[in-house]
Amino acid sequence: MTLRDRALVVDGGAALQEDLERGVVVVPERITVGRREFIDDGNIEAYATFYAMLRTGGVTATSTPSPGSYLDAFRRCDAETVLCLTIPERWSGMHSTANLAAGMLEAEEGRRRVTVIDTGTAVAGFSLVARCAAYLAETTPDADAWVAAIRAACAQVRVYGALATLTYVARTGRVPTLLAGISNTLRVRPVFRLLEGGNTGRVGLTRTASGAIGQLERVAVDEVGSGPQWLMVFHADAPDDAAALAARLSAAVHVVRCESLPLSPMFGAHTGPGTIGFAALPWPGGAPPD
Repeated sequence: MTLRDRALVVDGGAALQEDLERGVVVVPERITVGRREFIDDGNIEAYATFYAMLRTGGVTATSTPSPGSYLDAFRRCDAETVLCLTIPERWSGMHSTANLAAGMLEAEEGRRRVTVIDTGTAVAGFSLVARCAAYLAETTPDADAWVAAIRAACAQVRVYGALATLTYVARTGRVPTLLAGISNTLRVRPVFRLLEGGNTGRVGLTRTASGAIGQLERVAVDEVGSGPQWLMVFHADAPDDAAALAARLSAAVHVVRCESLPLSPMFGAHTGPGTIGFAALPWPGGAPPD
């Protein structure tokens, strides 16, 4: 049990491991590929195993953690202020489930300690906001100011990416299967931006990984701004492409900190292997985290 004055609760999609001493608690997520199950608890070292499973084929399904899973996570926090972050409600039932669990804890304890925030973002944007929350928990003296700063970060984060194929996202029903087949036949890689609330918009189309990296670099220059940025470069089993993208971005925009991480299986199950991209957030101030 964490005994800090504040705690952060996220699901496995944040790609952030549980650390009770820092006040970070993780709700695991279950993902099935065919008849095999993978548990995403934020351990990025295990993600290679998931992508190996994904490449073998089979129907992939993700499930929302139960209210009991969230309630168990909240009980592991003894902090007066508990902040729970979720991806957009239109994408998942996790936001309503977490709110239900927060109400259950309130009824159990006779006080409200948990604030649930729909971050309005996903993929690496969710990971970046979670890391920002953990960082600001250490540097923001007032708990209310901490919560307000995270709400501001949710409104400011930007996410851009490039798919290697439309096959996996077509399985979610977000693009017509026919369009996915045509794009895969033509070897087209869609480059996209993730808008607030979970909407997506197309940046462009390309045929190669180098073309995708070039388009992502250009959109960073055009849309991220000239101020200091915290970048999170992500990839779905494509570390070399991610490294090339990180180098280009670091030279193109004002980067205070640039991190690279494998995409959480919760999101990678829908985007498919080969996806690359980045999230950007204006640096929240102070010295960069270690």
